[in-house]
Amino acid sequence: MTSNKKNLLAPILFSSMLILGACGDDEQVTEPVNNENQEQPADAGGTENASPEGGLDQNSIGGKTFGFTELDVNVDFPDMDDMIELNYEEDRDKVEAEYKNKMTETDLSGNDAMDEIEPGLSQLELTTNTPDDEAISQVVEAFGIEDGFTEIEIEVRYPDGTEKEYRQTGN
Repeated sequence: MTSNKKNLLAPILFSSMLILGACGDDEQVTEPVNNENQEQPADAGGTENASPEGGLDQNSIGGKTFGFTELDVNVDFPDMDDMIELNYEEDRDKVEAEYKNKMTETDLSGNDAMDEIEPGLSQLELTTNTPDDEAISQVVEAFGIEDGFTEIEIEVRYPDGTEKEYRQTGN
């Protein structure tokens, strides 16, 4: 009886590992990401920043692309909370992106989300010293957020680990 249990245990464990390995993170960006508007060293540009697996290579991780390692934007309108949600995150070995806009019924993640938000990300010039009102104005303009929102909340993590939150109610 115990020998049957041992014979069944190995295939079950193996198939479980295969199933878990097949489950991916659909927010992960697998296409090259770079900010062409930002000045880059002569040896870095275009898809040279891409790792073979997609996203960014080791030298481009850490906020060098857009000046921050994480950006979360949530915009509420009178008729609906979280009308617009935007998330971008760089980690050592991957880039994740997500974009939701309930007004346009858009729900994107991974490469599709990155394609949608990259033009806006490249317009941002946020630093740890950027005043709150200027940071909010930059985000509103870069992503074409319409007037009339009731609240906008922006969270940014900079390469040095500093986390800043910018918030404005009423518009």
